[in-house]
Amino acid sequence: MTHTPTPDKDTELRDQQQFDDTVNRTGKVVLQALAGAGIVAALLMSIIALNQSGEGSGATAAAQATVKPAAATAATSSAAPAQVVDLKIIGSYKRGPDGKMHDAFTKTEFAVKVGQSLKLRIDNTDDVPHTITAPEAGINIVVRPGTHTYTLLVKQPGRFLWFCALPCDEWAMQHPGYMSGYITVS
Repeated sequence: MTHTPTPDKDTELRDQQQFDDTVNRTGKVVLQALAGAGIVAALLMSIIALNQSGEGSGATAAAQATVKPAAATAATSSAAPAQVVDLKIIGSYKRGPDGKMHDAFTKTEFAVKVGQSLKLRIDNTDDVPHTITAPEAGINIVVRPGTHTYTLLVKQPGRFLWFCALPCDEWAMQHPGYMSGYITVS
């Protein structure tokens, strides 16, 4: 018969501490991974919801501003050639009154004519999507990283506040001239 020695109290405490440390490190890694996955899932759900809200709302065409990729609007845009506006989205680009550098669009004011296309050629230098969202006008453009062209066609006059609806620079999202601005439609 083999006899296993019983560990002394110090050995038990040391083994228990090592076990607890391992569980804590592993638990933190797992929690961080789950939190990261949760953030990615929330971001993806936001993008999907924003895309769907811009594509299928029940508003009438006469009262609804529409946003479509440039290729999809070629046949439906007015006879006048679309004006092209080049802009960028840059992280830590513009100093705010708080003295900090904030994320910003290089152009935040857009003037368009009712029913005329405005092409936005946007270079999103960030590694995450941003948006140009104006709920009152039914506008929602999800701007993917890289350079892409979007067509903005507004069918109602007015001045509409737009903002980035995806979490980025919280301060800049709330201040026109940074991650928000105005679309003026005449």
